[in-house]
Amino acid sequence: MFIVPIQPMNPMVLSESGSTLREQLKPNTFQNVLQKAIATIEDTERASRMDSYRLAFGEVDDLSQVIINSMKMESMVQTTVQITTRVVNAYKEIINMQI
Repeated sequence: MFIVPIQPMNPMVLSESGSTLREQLKPNTFQNVLQKAIATIEDTERASRMDSYRLAFGEVDDLSQVIINSMKMESMVQTTVQITTRVVNAYKEIINMQI
């Protein structure tokens, strides 16, 4: 009986882009999730600043949208502060653990 050795599989290449499926479906690492969250916060902050600028110069037609964007920004900042505090506290607990 002849045993065939196991061969590594070649990654599947997508015909249009030439990149592999693994490259396109990057895993959701903590770093990727954090970068996306920071980018979202920056976009919301930019929109809130532009709304404030437009409101100051009287270029706003819909005041409710300005208030909504301002509240979004406020809630995102509060959430970010709370998450940061919890991560720092968890880090302190891990550092203080006895081995």
